Amino acid sequence: MLPGCSRVIWYLRCSLRMQGGYVSHASWIYKISIEIKEAERRLKSGTMYVTWHGTATIEAGCAAGRLLFDPFVPLAGTKSCVTIGDFDGFTHILVTHGHFDHISCIPAVVRRNPSARVYCTQTPLKTLHKKGVPWKSLILICPGQILHINGFAVHVFAGRHARLPWFSPVRAIHALKSPFRYNLPYIFKEHLICREHDETVFYHLEAENKSISVMGSLNLRDDVEYPSEADLLVLPYNGWAENFLPAVKSITRLKPKRVVLDHYDDTFPPISMTPDLLPLLNRYGSMVSAMEQGRPEYAL
Repeated sequence: MLPGCSRVIWYLRCSLRMQGGYVSHASWIYKISIEIKEAERRLKSGTMYVTWHGTATIEAGCAAGRLLFDPFVPLAGTKSCVTIGDFDGFTHILVTHGHFDHISCIPAVVRRNPSARVYCTQTPLKTLHKKGVPWKSLILICPGQILHINGFAVHVFAGRHARLPWFSPVRAIHALKSPFRYNLPYIFKEHLICREHDETVFYHLEAENKSISVMGSLNLRDDVEYPSEADLLVLPYNGWAENFLPAVKSITRLKPKRVVLDHYDDTFPPISMTPDLLPLLNRYGSMVSAMEQGRPEYAL
């Protein structure tokens, strides 16, 4: 599917939901049709892109093919329109780390797409096999490797996970009073099963003389030399009690030409929350932008 098409489907689905089955925003359809034509033009000219599908789910594409990172379907109570069917047709899935909002939907994706191959480190590989993903679908990766997949050269680096804040009594009371507290048993069960074990991965993609870096979490290792000056950096604005300073530190170190933010949406309530993006957006201006679900961002 062309990157612009995914946005058409997403907008139509949301509009149908909001309008009770009646699509009232014809101007949206016209605007998105223009974007489809632009997407087709860019793909024909060989422009690499990334599209955000909510949470940490990223689609990367070039003229030769597509990759999917961390597919996840948001839990009930979110505004997202993502469904498991949105991940049909992907044959190569890359995992950044083993937390449940990054891997728990992969077994369902593989069942629907038996030819798909999942690339991950040891801990999520074992977890996914226990969840029913056959060994033939799983490919073990390690930092230092370069994978050649669908026209991409995928460089694998050791990353580091953000330091998750303590679950305070105030947050616990809020979660228990939330109308979405029925998600809590599933979240806690998956949290115990899906572990990270210091195996977060940083991916650097190269294709068509362009580069995109995909951070697995909002943190970097001091002892790893990461590629700098990528055409596009996908930065997950999530994971810390305060995300601003870790984001500034990462951007300063990696020196990307442009930054797009993902993983800032509230997709597993009542545990997840939406951070304030304005301080970071105001600091960097047009260099940093928040990704919109379904809208491709190009490595120009």
